[in-house]
Amino acid sequence: MTPIYEAYIVTGATGGIGQAIVSELLKRGKLIILACRNLDKARQMIRESGYDRMYAEELDLESFESVRNFAERIKAGHIRIRGLFHNAGTMPGKVRMTRDGYESAMQTNFLSPMLLTELLLGSMAGDASVVFTTSVTRKIARIHADWADRAVNHHGRFTTYGLSKKLIAAYCAYLASREDGIRANCSDPGIVDSGMITMGNPLIDRLSARFFRPVIYTTSEGAAPAVHAADCPVSGFIFTLHKCRAIPTSYNSPEVHRILRDAMAALDIPSSRQPFV
Repeated sequence: MTPIYEAYIVTGATGGIGQAIVSELLKRGKLIILACRNLDKARQMIRESGYDRMYAEELDLESFESVRNFAERIKAGHIRIRGLFHNAGTMPGKVRMTRDGYESAMQTNFLSPMLLTELLLGSMAGDASVVFTTSVTRKIARIHADWADRAVNHHGRFTTYGLSKKLIAAYCAYLASREDGIRANCSDPGIVDSGMITMGNPLIDRLSARFFRPVIYTTSEGAAPAVHAADCPVSGFIFTLHKCRAIPTSYNSPEVHRILRDAMAALDIPSSRQPFV
């Protein structure tokens, strides 16, 4: 990798909201790392942009090995991270297990972003910003101590996805409470016209395209909360298109902290610099 001294990392950067985030960063002349599974698509995006301050690096959030390898390459490149946008996500309709033994939404949306953040903390600028994408579906999710098993045995497209997004918001709140010197916030893009809302049912998808998509947010509107969250000098908030609110105190409960602590231990992440509740 060509050494970059200050850069922004965007996961899931080649489509939808991720591409819109990249477009905004391009306007600002930022150095950008596209962290994607599909390197060919990322490189094509770079070529078409004509922008010479953008780089592609492989990152598969369904593989902890890939996450660790990505982090090592960033460290080896002496990259100072100014912003980390955790945009990539998945909402599978059926249970899909990763090679690491977790349900795919839980690993992609919660465990891998947490692991990547912890691995990259030492490479972040003092005033760096980390933005996690959450979802309104977090409001229908209930947190259970056996969350990993329930994601498999009681899987639901929206409930499992919502729980993964609620847990990453809880990690964001925990990270914001630490003294790492970075800002950690969440972006809730709302319902956005992207491939994420495709259900895989031809009839439902046709009806959605005709009646539903015209009244939901564009990808640029969906990206706006993430960009605002990165710019704003606060930490521990959830940003939407029109407002921001502090992450609910319920996300800092002892039960949630036990889940975060146990998940970190399973991923060999050192325990907090500040004790959990």
